[in-house]
Amino acid sequence: MHYLHTQKVPEKVLAAATIAGLAIGLTPPGFLARLALMGVLGAAAYSFRSLTIEVDDEEIKLQFGDGPIRKSFLLADISSAKAVRTTPLQGWGIHWTGHGWLYNIYGLDAVEICMTNGKRALIGTDEPDKLEAAIDGRLIVVH
Repeated sequence: MHYLHTQKVPEKVLAAATIAGLAIGLTPPGFLARLALMGVLGAAAYSFRSLTIEVDDEEIKLQFGDGPIRKSFLLADISSAKAVRTTPLQGWGIHWTGHGWLYNIYGLDAVEICMTNGKRALIGTDEPDKLEAAIDGRLIVVH
């Protein structure tokens, strides 16, 4: 089963973040530094506005936004996948959680993949059951 899904950050969240960023950026002192920070935060928000996940015959592919931020996992290196809930403290973005890398743009639902070498990763999604089923379905074929 081929799986392709794009999760988008809700527009209300993007609007609230934009307003908060403008309020912070346009408040003196340090106007130029804050303006530069707004540019950096704007670029990050643009890059992390969506996450496309594709599961094909060989790998799981992640792409953030339309930009160059991508990650892939070979199915041959994955031993299992299961739907999980992350915590608000684990947050969003790409970072180490203490148990593995997290790749997430919004929400607390994720699929944890365990590698054959013992490493783990969390892939954020708004379709955890469908993503888990797609990965499990391909693992049966690969292994």
